Amino acid sequence: MIIKQFKNIVINIVSKSLGLTLLIISLPGISSSDINLKFHMGLGANGHYEIGGTMENNTSETLPYSALTYITIDNSCTPSDAKIANLGSIRANGSLEFRIPVDGILFSYRVLSVSVWNDMGVPFDVEDKTAKIIKKRDAEFMNSCKIKRNGSVH
Repeated sequence: MIIKQFKNIVINIVSKSLGLTLLIISLPGISSSDINLKFHMGLGANGHYEIGGTMENNTSETLPYSALTYITIDNSCTPSDAKIANLGSIRANGSLEFRIPVDGILFSYRVLSVSVWNDMGVPFDVEDKTAKIIKKRDAEFMNSCKIKRNGSVH
């Protein structure tokens, strides 16, 4: 009786350990996209402003089309209409650096979406690697905007 209980406990531990090991091994494949918006940021110098970044294609296929949809946000936290910038081709296992000129002063911006598609119009999933960093700052950004819109609190 004790040996049977011990055997069942060992089998239970081994099966849970095996399941956890398989989950850990498979996580990198689940959480990573073959196409990445690896990095993006707003840039400005001498009255010229732009949104720059790098797209990364980790597939063996050159992807001839890519586009980024974004908004700019002015100093009173008012967003612009959405704009689309066609970025061009991303070679197989390569990257594409881009710079999107922005009219006026760039106080802030948001990437709404990024798209990549092949020569037959089939879209690929794209992961924005900077989005998680920006998301963590959303609460602070919104609080700052509320203060700007309502006037400074004394």
